[in-house]
Amino acid sequence: MAAFTTEALVRERFQLGDAARVPSELIEQVIEEAHGEVLRRLSPNVETDPPGVGLVVGESLLAGARLYGALAAKDAFDVKQVTLGSNVVSDGNRFQALMTMAAWLEDQAWYLLEPSGAERPARTVVDATDSQVVLGEA
Repeated sequence: MAAFTTEALVRERFQLGDAARVPSELIEQVIEEAHGEVLRRLSPNVETDPPGVGLVVGESLLAGARLYGALAAKDAFDVKQVTLGSNVVSDGNRFQALMTMAAWLEDQAWYLLEPSGAERPARTVVDATDSQVVLGEA
C-alpha cells in the first residue's frame, strides 16, 4: 500500500527546501518507516482509499518526527568542539532542540491518528534479559 504522505507534503510542512542538507532519500526513508508504523496500528475497517486528512497529516507529522530524530543523530555525530585556552566553543544544543521537536511531533501525530484506531505504541523504559555469566563461573 502506498504511503499516505509524500515527500512534497513533508518538505512543505517542515519548510525543508534545502535538498543538500535534507536529501530526498532520507525523507523517503522516514516516510516509509512512518507508514509502516501507521499500518501496523491502523484499524482494519478504516477507509484508506483515499486516505482521510487525519491519516495524511498524522503520517506527515510522524515522518517529520523520524526525520528530526535522524537529523539530531547526524548532528550529534558531527558535533565539533574547539578549545581555545580555557574556553570551549561548541555547536550549542541543536541536538536537544531537534529531539524535543521530534518528541512533540510524535505526540501530535499519534493524537491525529488515534481516531483511525492507530493507538500510540507503548514505550518500554527497560527490557530485562536473562543474566549471563561474563567472566568466570557462576
